[in-house]
Amino acid sequence: MPVDFFRDCKKQDCEVALFGLCDDSKDGEHKPAYIDIDDSSKWIANVHNENALCISFYAIDGCVSWRREDGKESGKCDGMLCYDNNRNVLFVELKNRTTDKKAWRSDAKDQLKDTIAYFLRFYDKATFDKIEAYICNKRHLRNQRYAQFCDNFKKDTSITLHVTREIEVV
Repeated sequence: MPVDFFRDCKKQDCEVALFGLCDDSKDGEHKPAYIDIDDSSKWIANVHNENALCISFYAIDGCVSWRREDGKESGKCDGMLCYDNNRNVLFVELKNRTTDKKAWRSDAKDQLKDTIAYFLRFYDKATFDKIEAYICNKRHLRNQRYAQFCDNFKKDTSITLHVTREIEVV
């Protein structure tokens, strides 16, 4: 049975101007990512919500699962931020890595691609105002050298990719 992202995933709502996304998973232990408003030292992504919109975070990894066509467990991103009655969807993969300089980006890209592809099998992209993807790494701030990496992602998926800790909700 297909995953209903808006019903099956763990959901948190937040209406504050600044909050963080956290992922406490370690060594294969898949705890769901979550919103935090109190302890910025734990934040992997900073979400700027200047208009204090009601934003929902749906945890995906650690909450739902599906298999690829080859029968293997599919990679999943950590979650998705949604607002404006779920018409805007921002897929988010959270990383907290310093080693393997390029591997964390490649892993995150694959997890986002798998999740977005599965999502778009059951939801019509045309019904959304915005679908974007974010790779957020607590240890790597935005860097211009990621431009080609992001361009390649867009060519492959038709989805805009951002590699940054800062997520602006507008």
